[in-house]
Amino acid sequence: MQGRNRRVFFLLLIMVGLVAVVSMYATRLLFDTAVAEERVRLRELVESQAGLAVEMGWMAQGGGAATVSKEALLGHLGRAQRRFELKSRSGEFLVARLDDGKPRYLLINGMPVDAADAGTPSERADDEAMRRALSGESGTLTGPDGRGIEVLAAFAPMALGDGAFGLVAKIDLEQIRAPFIRANLQIFGVGLVLTLLCTYLFLKVSEPLISGLQLSEKNYRDLVEGANNLILRINGAGEITFANSFARDFLAGRDGELLGDMLMSYFDVPAEGGGLDAVVEVIGGQGRRNEIPVRMAEGRVGYVSWTVKLIMDQGRPAELLCIGNDATRIHKANQAQKESEERFRGLAKASPVAIIITDIAGNLLYANEKMHELTRATAVQLAGQGWLNSVHREDRKLVWKHWLERVGPATDKVELRLMSGNGEFVWVLWQVVEMGNARGEAAGNIHTFTDITEIKEAQMAMSRLTAAIDQAAEMIVMTDLEGVMTYVNPAFEAVSGFSRHEAVGRTPGILAGGEHRPEFFADMWKTITGGEVWKGRIVNRRKNGERYTLESSIGPIRNHAGELIGFVGVGRDITRQLVVESQLRQSQKLESIGELAAGIAHEINTPTQYVTSNLQFLSDSCGTYSKAVERCRELVRFVAEHPDLFPDEVFRERAASALDEEEMAYLAEDVPNALEESAAGLKRIAEIVRSIKQLAHPGELAKAFHDLNEIVRNAITVSTNEWKYVAGMEFAPDDSLAPVFCLKGEVGQVVLNLIVNAAHAIESRLKGSDGQGIITIRTRAEGEYAVLSVTDTGTGMSPEVAAKAFDPFFTTKEVGKGTGQGLAIAHNVVVGMHGGRIEIDTVEGQGTTFTVRLPFEELPAD
Repeated sequence: MQGRNRRVFFLLLIMVGLVAVVSMYATRLLFDTAVAEERVRLRELVESQAGLAVEMGWMAQGGGAATVSKEALLGHLGRAQRRFELKSRSGEFLVARLDDGKPRYLLINGMPVDAADAGTPSERADDEAMRRALSGESGTLTGPDGRGIEVLAAFAPMALGDGAFGLVAKIDLEQIRAPFIRANLQIFGVGLVLTLLCTYLFLKVSEPLISGLQLSEKNYRDLVEGANNLILRINGAGEITFANSFARDFLAGRDGELLGDMLMSYFDVPAEGGGLDAVVEVIGGQGRRNEIPVRMAEGRVGYVSWTVKLIMDQGRPAELLCIGNDATRIHKANQAQKESEERFRGLAKASPVAIIITDIAGNLLYANEKMHELTRATAVQLAGQGWLNSVHREDRKLVWKHWLERVGPATDKVELRLMSGNGEFVWVLWQVVEMGNARGEAAGNIHTFTDITEIKEAQMAMSRLTAAIDQAAEMIVMTDLEGVMTYVNPAFEAVSGFSRHEAVGRTPGILAGGEHRPEFFADMWKTITGGEVWKGRIVNRRKNGERYTLESSIGPIRNHAGELIGFVGVGRDITRQLVVESQLRQSQKLESIGELAAGIAHEINTPTQYVTSNLQFLSDSCGTYSKAVERCRELVRFVAEHPDLFPDEVFRERAASALDEEEMAYLAEDVPNALEESAAGLKRIAEIVRSIKQLAHPGELAKAFHDLNEIVRNAITVSTNEWKYVAGMEFAPDDSLAPVFCLKGEVGQVVLNLIVNAAHAIESRLKGSDGQGIITIRTRAEGEYAVLSVTDTGTGMSPEVAAKAFDPFFTTKEVGKGTGQGLAIAHNVVVGMHGGRIEIDTVEGQGTTFTVRLPFEELPAD
């Protein structure tokens, strides 16, 4: 009923709509016709008025008037307009002149603009029709005028001498449209009344017939079309005479048709004939239900369970009523279940993973071949909860904790051990998945055991390797093919100062010390990318800027296919080793020099003793000889003074010439001086020999108390040849300085290195000059330290050079002048061996002071 009322309502709306459309269309046609006629009329009016103005001008001139004023023409034109009627309350006649580019209205409806009833000119300032008339155009238009009112306007220019004049006649469109709208509403009202009356009469007459048809349709739809079964009627020839919508959709598709088709043509079974007998034979007879394969729409095969009813006509079979139930899903589900079971058994048998199925209590229901292989147990041994006995004793509690005592399904994967006989076991990854029944209830569990023995062994080997790498004293770095670091061990962090987080993802370029040329690294990269191992030494820089030397070995990393996948570098910090080796070489060199110096000193010492003894003898003999000569001189003077005693003239002359007084006076004065200078020279030789012997003395193995002033004097003496040509030496010792507990030879080497460095610095500053610098050495006590300072007036050092002064092999001297080890050795001796400090105070261009502080030790009791 509701559906019928809806249809009637929609029909009524359509009819009303048609009436409205027809009335509106007719009204529109009439309105357009009226507007066209009015357009022609207004155009004729405007053109006639414009022509009238021109004629009036000519007539005035033809009457003999010399000049006709525009005001007179406009007056005549206004009177003519007032006599002419537009037949409209809203109609207007307008006359305007173009003044300074704007229209200035002269007449409105025949009245001058200053008349009271002429309207306001400003309201028409934007009148489109007047604008076009003043520009010399003529014609008609529809649209809003200067007042904003929709009008129909006709316009034309007027020739009134010089200047532009325009004439406009217009009428309000709404005045034309209003009567047509009223007529349209009247027509629509009459049509609506007639439509409603006809609809009412139709419904009253057809309501009983419609109700009967609706009832029959409803019954048919409920019984047949509403069924979710195939309902077919088959005639004696086996043709389909009726099929409901479900049957059509099922067998032929939504757009297909079954009527007239042979039912047997849809059965996917072999059969002879196509009549009722053949259909009954295939389906199975009255009252029986069999699943028969049938060809469905789109060529698919479905399964239908049929129920048939034979309709008799005069005792003979006439029709067959077939009702089929779609059993495709059930049939496919049964088939899928069978196939799934078969696939599961095949997969479980061939699976590399051990699989067992247990019930809720943990009793074994199924175990695949792999489970028997891993545990080496028979089905009897695994039956019940026997499979738990195959779990390693230490892991059984883990099984109970993660499975039997759990609440809800367990999805965690657990590593445990399965015993495989003879005390052996395998590592497996165990996981439990809950198995439910058709009602969604828990019916058991599926357990999987994945053999991870090789993985576990590899992990343990990897753990051992990782631990070894992490604990290795050598730096180990791994990079990708682009040289980006992917791994660094703790030794790398300790040596370089960069943490693993700072290093990974960056290249080893962060360690570059700036000591190597680009060709050095290019050769290295070429070697390792060629699959070979590069070995060598690299000078790198720590995070704090300190340099260090690395003995490295860098090689390729390959995968199982032999492909290059990265590089690994192993490096050892040999900075300390190089210092020690250099010290050892220096020590050996000094030892060799010392041994040679000791031998030379011994060889020099022996003849020096001879010369000293003989010189002493000559000095003593010279005194005796002088006395004898003096007696002879007295004897000669006596002979010369007593000629009476020596009358022989020849004797007296020979006595007088035997001694040269001037020569004797010269020898008496200079020979003692010569002997004294020779003695001083021999003494100096003895001091130098003694200093060399002390310096060359084998190094001490243990510290002892020594006089620091004496150590400095020996160093000054030995290094004299280094400084005496470029500088003067000022030594200001503190004679009250207590002995220092130290290694005498090592401290002497430090002082010697500082003096030599000072001499070289002064030499560099005075190069090309005849002047001399000054080396000042002082000793003093400051609290718990004995302090030694060596100050020079040399070149000084920049802050950058001073920061690296104690780095091994760092030198600013020219090649062959220094090795860069002197200050490194001094720092090691003072700081490393004696626990002291060595400091630099320098001003570039002015000089440098090295201050050494050695700690005092308490003297042992006597």
